[in-house]
Amino acid sequence: MNDSFTASTLTKPPTTKKYPTQTPPNDTWTIEQLLHWSLDQYHSAAISRTNSHLEALQAQCENECEDVMTLHELAVGMRERGELNNNDNEEQVERREEENADPQQQQLVEGDYNSSNHLKPTSTSAAATNSTATTSKPKSTTTTTNTSTLTITILTGPHESQTYKLQPKHTQPCLIGRSKGKKFLRNGISLSKDQEVSTTHGKFSIEQQVVEDGANNNNNDSSSNSGGGVQNKFYYTDVGSTNGSTVGEARLEPNVRIEIEEGMELRVGNSALKIEFG
Repeated sequence: MNDSFTASTLTKPPTTKKYPTQTPPNDTWTIEQLLHWSLDQYHSAAISRTNSHLEALQAQCENECEDVMTLHELAVGMRERGELNNNDNEEQVERREEENADPQQQQLVEGDYNSSNHLKPTSTSAAATNSTATTSKPKSTTTTTNTSTLTITILTGPHESQTYKLQPKHTQPCLIGRSKGKKFLRNGISLSKDQEVSTTHGKFSIEQQVVEDGANNNNNDSSSNSGGGVQNKFYYTDVGSTNGSTVGEARLEPNVRIEIEEGMELRVGNSALKIEFG
């Protein structure tokens, strides 16, 4: 702001002896002189109010500039001391988002899912239910592959027909949940419209496995028929979601990973997913 500018620099009508401005009106004034005097008084009052507004705005601007500089110096100091880390902040934001979205999320125990109709097992025998609930491995033996990519298709639910390509790393699994965070959008699955899915529902991980020559491998991927070598094995883990995850009629135990098979169907919330290699 230019400090040299004030309202007094505005053009002011010239005054002459014909139109007195300093003395109050008297009986000898003409109508023209009275009107000019009134206009001059109004003009002076307007300039005075404008000056007051300009001074107030300038003071406010200076105060806000000082606040901004103080915050900037504070942020620079925190960065130099190593107290400010962008990656840590993103993780903290995601943790706060998960806590706020699912305040009741806790470790599920056997039988909790009976309160949710869409998660009730269809078996008519309690013994059969317990037997299937403890099943952690699918029936097929096709669990290894040379590919490092999972193709996941949503069969039912609010995101039906959508397809995702996931490439989990050995130190960075792919996440699935209702969150719209970067980790879910870039290399994960965001089921934001499924209200039965937890903010962070589960994760897909990968491990390498040494396969000996002649080992039986029924994978349809032609690249996996080379015999021995290092192949990949994928896993899914429910991270303690509110409504849990199921494979077939088997409810998965929280924080216990299972091997992923070619064509396996997984249910999270109201969404059914088909998992394929490649």
